[in-house]
Amino acid sequence: MIPRQPTLFALEDGLDIQVVDEDDLQFQHIQELLDSAVASCIGLAPIYGLNVALKTLTLASNTRALVVHFHRVDKAWIGVSGDAQRLLENTVLRDASIVKYAFTADKLVYTLAHWYGVRVSSTLSLLPPQAKDEFEPWALENCVRGVSSLLSMNLLADLFIEQEGKDTSQDDTVRQAWLAQYAGSSPARHSVPIVYDSSGLQYMHLQEASKLYCVSLQLRHLKPNVIENEIDEDVKVGTGGLDVTSARFKTRITQASIGQRLELMVSQGGREFSVEARTSKVEGRGARIAPTETLCDGVSIIHVKTHGREPPTNAEETRHRLLAGILQGNFTLFDNNHFVRTIFFPEQLTPWPALVSARERKVRFSDRIFLNRSQGRAVEAIISLEDRHRVVLIHGPPGTGKTTVIAAGTNSIVDSDPNATVWLVAHSNVAVKNIAEKLLQSELLDFKIIVSKEFIFDWHEHLYQKFERNLIRTDSLPRDPYTAHRMLLGSRVILSTLSNLLNPNMMEVMAIVPVKTLIVDEASQIEVGDYLPVIHLSHIRELESIFEKRHLRMDAILLDTQYRMPAPIGNFISTHVYNGQVYTSHPLASPNTCRFVHISDTYEEKRGNSWVNLREAAVVVTIARHFAANRMAFKIITPYDPQRLHIEKELKRERIPHDDAVFNVDSFQGNESDYIIVSLVRSGNRLGFLQEERRVNVMLTRCKRGMVICSNRNFVEGVARESLVGKLATTLGQGTWIDSAWVLYFGGNPFH
Repeated sequence: MIPRQPTLFALEDGLDIQVVDEDDLQFQHIQELLDSAVASCIGLAPIYGLNVALKTLTLASNTRALVVHFHRVDKAWIGVSGDAQRLLENTVLRDASIVKYAFTADKLVYTLAHWYGVRVSSTLSLLPPQAKDEFEPWALENCVRGVSSLLSMNLLADLFIEQEGKDTSQDDTVRQAWLAQYAGSSPARHSVPIVYDSSGLQYMHLQEASKLYCVSLQLRHLKPNVIENEIDEDVKVGTGGLDVTSARFKTRITQASIGQRLELMVSQGGREFSVEARTSKVEGRGARIAPTETLCDGVSIIHVKTHGREPPTNAEETRHRLLAGILQGNFTLFDNNHFVRTIFFPEQLTPWPALVSARERKVRFSDRIFLNRSQGRAVEAIISLEDRHRVVLIHGPPGTGKTTVIAAGTNSIVDSDPNATVWLVAHSNVAVKNIAEKLLQSELLDFKIIVSKEFIFDWHEHLYQKFERNLIRTDSLPRDPYTAHRMLLGSRVILSTLSNLLNPNMMEVMAIVPVKTLIVDEASQIEVGDYLPVIHLSHIRELESIFEKRHLRMDAILLDTQYRMPAPIGNFISTHVYNGQVYTSHPLASPNTCRFVHISDTYEEKRGNSWVNLREAAVVVTIARHFAANRMAFKIITPYDPQRLHIEKELKRERIPHDDAVFNVDSFQGNESDYIIVSLVRSGNRLGFLQEERRVNVMLTRCKRGMVICSNRNFVEGVARESLVGKLATTLGQGTWIDSAWVLYFGGNPFH
């Protein structure tokens, strides 16, 4: 029995609760609930499963509650409603005469649409749309303010502690549904609910929007909920807490957001114990941590962990608000935008408005840049004003000169048209930096690159020394037109990550340099829904190039010549990944440019949820020592983060250059080096990472002169035989293998 008093947690004088499986749901169950509803007002509360599909939906009046348990949705039936969902839609959800309240109605409406094809009319949300998982206590308190003095912030935080997730108890979801109608219908409530309605949207528009919404939630849930923050050993104890230094940008200590907390595992006085802490200050690598317990001088920190997902990016926040706004009727983005139609609804495309250039656009580029035939076609498509080239997809394997095409296209546009502007956007800061370097090589010097303070300060200043005069940090973005003009100094080319592009403080820059041409690098790493906020920006006038959508591949331009990898590796990748469509132009043709190092009696060990292989790491360090001693530029790549961390520590311990030397696969995408050392880690009876062909392709295509793959031969030729790595070993033949003992004998030289 659940109470109908606003204390919520006193268990007397409760609701009448009926619990049914979706197979057993009858009209009578719903009618009994509706008959008990005062002024046809009910509350809705969901429990979501792992894939953000509904696990439970609770409907509550002031005196009754109906709890409906849903089955897991089979992928083949996504968007198809069963008998229970159709019954709920026809009797309650789509009935505009029934007033429906929920705490996060946008999420519920889109979830019902995506998984079951169910439409909902006029559902009122007590909370505004939020991209984060956590229910902020102050927001919960604000949305019920005035209803009852008994509804404290702490009580509400406890009620939503599981964030409507799979571990939410039945009692709590009933309380949430009851409170939604109680607070929603109260005339004393201070806040104004937001109305969401999917009943009038076009079928295709609702289908696409709900899919984008649910996919973004699923991607967010894939982000780690716990991160071990790597710090230097030197820790200072002061009156304000502990001063620590983060060792790695990806796992740095940040200013904790709502829903995050720090945990320290410390050793003091001969005992180890866990202490809660908060971050009081972060400046670059340095952070001050305030523990809840007093720690003495001489304390050592075993580890620092951040619990709770990182806050949403600017792109995620903007995308979420935009999709929620479609349900409110605030945006007509799907109805009349040519770029949205081209990407999402090509069958609804109408003629484009005419574009005019001040002068005829021609391919222009520096004498330092040579374009092959496929690159030339790509540049011509980028600069074209024809309707068929307003949205262009250009793709190509690693090393085929995609960045060269971007630089040549940008040069051609700004040289041909004095009114043109170009925005060059990528998923990562490293990719943006690579584009900037290519612009300098092509003698295009007049551009600005937007970089976040968090990324550059105290971490990556060395990456931007070549174009310091072109740099604008996000914390110094202009707030008025005069400052913006003074900063931009006439530049018509702007480089930025997608997240920085959507920084609210970019508006003054966009007012002066409107987004007329948008070129997106690393497009495969950007979920297609993230283009919506960019297209929606009010300052966007003429988008000419954007990437990523299956139907666009029909007219996609393939860059068909790779220049990065030695011929044996390039030819293999062309055959096994790109159906032989890619040619190699490279001076190195010996099969010995790729060596496999056999490490006997090696095995992987579990580290948390990942893996490490100590014997393999020792061989990698030996090879790295040889490369460093002979001034051979190299990088080390491994699929598993504990292995990366262990190798980095060993390099540091042996005084081998270790800064920016060891990477996991994802963080090295878009980079290259003369020599690449690969540590596969796995050597047992499971493929692990090697099952993911796209990421393995990234790993195998980074070298310019040579690659060394360290593993166990029995594993590569056995369990991994059908993986890309196994096929590469087979293609190169027996001569590609060298025993680790011989590598040690030759002083770490695998190419002897």
